[in-house]
Amino acid sequence: MKLLVISPAWLPEFWNGGRVLAPPMALPVIASLTPPGVDIHLVDEHLEPVDLDEPADLVAISCMTAAAPRAYELADQFRARGAPVVMGGMHPSALPQEAAQHADAVVIGEAEGQWPQVFADFAAGRPQPLYQAADRPQLCDLPLPRRDLLRVDRYMTVNLVQTARGCPHACTFCSVTPTFGRKYRFRPIPEVIEEIRSLNTRWVAFPDDNIVASRSRAKELFEALIPLRLRWVGQGDLSMAKDEEMLRLMARSGCTWMFVGLESVSPASLRAANKRPNLGVDLEQAIRTVHRHGIDIVGSFVFGLDPDTTDVFAQTVDFAERAKLGAAQFAVLTPFPGTATYEGLKREGRITDNDWSRYTQGHVVYRPRNMTAEELKQGRLYAYRRFYSRPSILRRTFVLRGDLTKTLLRSVVNHSYRRLHRGGRIAHRMFGHSPTAPAARPAEA
Repeated sequence: MKLLVISPAWLPEFWNGGRVLAPPMALPVIASLTPPGVDIHLVDEHLEPVDLDEPADLVAISCMTAAAPRAYELADQFRARGAPVVMGGMHPSALPQEAAQHADAVVIGEAEGQWPQVFADFAAGRPQPLYQAADRPQLCDLPLPRRDLLRVDRYMTVNLVQTARGCPHACTFCSVTPTFGRKYRFRPIPEVIEEIRSLNTRWVAFPDDNIVASRSRAKELFEALIPLRLRWVGQGDLSMAKDEEMLRLMARSGCTWMFVGLESVSPASLRAANKRPNLGVDLEQAIRTVHRHGIDIVGSFVFGLDPDTTDVFAQTVDFAERAKLGAAQFAVLTPFPGTATYEGLKREGRITDNDWSRYTQGHVVYRPRNMTAEELKQGRLYAYRRFYSRPSILRRTFVLRGDLTKTLLRSVVNHSYRRLHRGGRIAHRMFGHSPTAPAARPAEA
């Protein structure tokens, strides 16, 4: 039996076949859950085009919201030539009835615990239209992802190792809680260590949404990582700054960068987003504490929350530069299906664009409350242009005097962001701004 597993690109016509940061891990995970003896071909459309004439007994497509239109286009074409299609991932899980219009079956939620039955039903010619497990899967005794089926040479890294899923915080704009639940589910630490050892590497990325969420478990994990002599990056919230012991273990275990959802410098906006971990926290002091342990931070911000006015853009960049963030991401609030933000804006009639391909966190697809859509778009452009101006990069890069490796790495990361958000048609299509647009300071509210 031939299984074709596809991750569609957001904008396939603009990818030039170069190297991509990391693979969509749904591909090797689905392959690992497939029974032995099946001929499996994984296609990441960011690397290569999908061959619509490739023979396949089953086509599995996993997609996020921005890639949904492309996923539906591919599904329709495969079905038109007689190949059965099953769809899953974040977007089909949020809108299964929509996805079902383009697929023979839709898998809602996580693949573990469901995919073997889905595959068996298709092999027997008796697929069900919808699959949804009664309970979320436990993350123990999982097979290792089939990284051997990836085009490893085309990724900067394939060493992504997940140690947990779920998040109890329920930020209004975030898809994690609706998709993975409000309880943390942890993989056994010995199994995490076994997977890392199998990679034969000294560099790992942990895509957990909050690797420091449970401090006791995090400390146990970091202690287990120390003998491996790794360098690693992860994601977490600034509650880590409250625990010096945990920060010391993070540093000893090889943590170099953490991606942190700071979201807003406005307490009112944090409350509106239900970003509880950041409320009442001195964000600058917390960042200094993390920096003191040699751990750099990529700060993520969201513009367009209901309390935001046009002065939020300059205030945010002022903060990011004062805090000497290693890098920053600035996103437009995006109402992803399944989130509280989506339901609220839909109920209020404020969603203005239902073209999922524009749900890239760069386009304004709703009506903001305290500014126009154009002001929001231009304000985000201003933030990127100012933060990644050469003077700003120099001021923030050479704060790391005495550590040449970290200084060089920070410089490389900043110039990569600068090129991405000033680059031609990809920047325009994905992020909604022109490479030649001026970085004018927004009018104060």
